Amino acid sequence: MEKQNNFLTKDNIVLNLDAKSREDAIAQLSEVLYKNGIITDADKFTRDVLKRESMTTTGIGKHIAIPHGKSTAIKVPSMVFAKNKTPLKWNSLDGSKVTMIFLMAVSTNNGDKEHLKMLAHLSGKLMDDSFVSKLNKANKTKDILNLLED
Repeated sequence: MEKQNNFLTKDNIVLNLDAKSREDAIAQLSEVLYKNGIITDADKFTRDVLKRESMTTTGIGKHIAIPHGKSTAIKVPSMVFAKNKTPLKWNSLDGSKVTMIFLMAVSTNNGDKEHLKMLAHLSGKLMDDSFVSKLNKANKTKDILNLLED
């Protein structure tokens, strides 16, 4: 599995997620990470992410959320990107419902460094409205990967 600089691969892009809630989205995306061999326990990782969610929202605005969790269930630092079919309530900072989700998986061992690398890579791009607009319109895995690459 070829890794991009931003910890995202084509296997970790979900274009038609059909989650009904924030919790459902996190659980479904944890299953994707489990299926792709990135985490050892989807339920444990889901609990770790939801624990983090309970502290403060990861809905950053512009219909985007960046949930993340440090967990002992992580084998490889990674990220999964999803577009949900319907907007989800996420307690976003700007009040918007979330349609695009970047779920970050980082190990408790080396988590801070990897987590900060992923966040730095993403946040610079997500501050650019034209980038967010292109990401929102992209509907092919390769187009999303191309946008997210350096």
